[in-house]
Amino acid sequence: MNNELDRASDADDLSDLYAQTLYVLRESRKAMLKQYAADNEAGLLEKITHGELAEHPAYEHYLSALIIEQMRAQVRAQAARQLSGASEDHGADVSVHLMLKGKIEEHYAHRLSEPVRLTHDALLLSFDTALMVEVRYFSCDEYSIGWVWGEAELRIDTAPVHAACCATFPHHLHDDTAVLRADTRTAPGASSWPNFRRLIDVLLDDPLLEKGSDLK
Repeated sequence: MNNELDRASDADDLSDLYAQTLYVLRESRKAMLKQYAADNEAGLLEKITHGELAEHPAYEHYLSALIIEQMRAQVRAQAARQLSGASEDHGADVSVHLMLKGKIEEHYAHRLSEPVRLTHDALLLSFDTALMVEVRYFSCDEYSIGWVWGEAELRIDTAPVHAACCATFPHHLHDDTAVLRADTRTAPGASSWPNFRRLIDVLLDDPLLEKGSDLK
């Protein structure tokens, strides 16, 4: 999406492309919420919290709607800068995914088996250990990181639904046997990139999280 925006040179074409991109993002968010009969993200989260919806994939779709709206804000800011002729101001960037994508490509360049894929609502990563990671990271407090290694599937997320049984509520781990466990590898509230990088460093060495190391 951003590559297409960067390639557009004519002002009218660029304006049309921004408008089309914003429309697609808006409609994607609406469709995401509509499937759960939710008016907004808060309404969807309330349904998840009250047990009206299964935690997954509803929580991922809740994050997706938030991330899409975050991306819309990013595109609007970029459009305002480029169409006004203003110089680039990366301090105005608001998308966590765009920030993470750049950091991942720089820090893990030697470990990625293919380029990072940025979709409307997720980051898709493939590493040289056959580890595949799907990331939905809206903020330092709300994220879902799922990964596949061979036939094993695991997920860490911050869905606030396991207060009675998870010592690290709201963040928790769904392990490769579908058992709910405390999450000792991430820390909600921590800066997004260090928090995410810490987990990826662990997964590249221990994708099934069998070594039992805790955050320090």
